Amino acid sequence: MANYNKPTAKKNDNSKTYKTAGLVILVLLVIALALLLFRSCGTDNPPADDPVTGGLIYDDGAVVGGWDEADKDAIIAGLNEKVEEGMINISMNTSPVFKDGTSEGNLMIVNEGINNYPQIVEITRNDTGELIYKSGGIPVGSKIENAKLSVDLPAGTYECTAMFHSVDPNTGASLGCAGAIITITVQQ
Repeated sequence: MANYNKPTAKKNDNSKTYKTAGLVILVLLVIALALLLFRSCGTDNPPADDPVTGGLIYDDGAVVGGWDEADKDAIIAGLNEKVEEGMINISMNTSPVFKDGTSEGNLMIVNEGINNYPQIVEITRNDTGELIYKSGGIPVGSKIENAKLSVDLPAGTYECTAMFHSVDPNTGASLGCAGAIITITVQQ
C-alpha cells in the first residue's frame, strides 16, 4: 500500500504565502506599467498647448465633476473580477517520494475547483534546469495522485520547481503560471 503524505498546516501557510506573493507581484506589475506609461510625460511641450501663445488650450467637452460613487464601485468590482479571473490556486505534495527512478510517486497535483482553467504542470530540477515531469491538461476540479517522472533519476533528494500553467481549454495557449519549490526524493 502506498504511503501518502498528509497535508499539513505548513502547506496551507505556503499556499497563503504564494497567494500573497502573487498579489504583491500583480501590484508591482501595475506600478511598473504606470511608470512605463508616465516616463515620457516629462517633455517641455505638452501636446495641448497653443503654438502662438504657448498657453494651455482647454477641451470644450470637459465638464465639472468626477466619478459617481456607484461608478467607482462598479469599476472596482470589475477590476476585482479580472484579478480573480487571472488568479491561479496551486496545490500539490511538496515532498513527493518515489521508490526508485522508474516507479510512480505521490505527486498529488490538484487543479482546485476555484480555478478557471485547465492546468499543465512542469517539474524541473533546480540544479540542472532539466525537465523531469510534464503533465497533460488537468481539468478544473481534477487531480493526479501518482505519476512517473519522465527521467530515471538515481537515488537522492532533488530540489525542483513545479510550474503550474493555466491554459486555454480550446487552444492550449498559456494564460499565466505560478510556481512552487518542491523536494523530490528517490529512495533507491
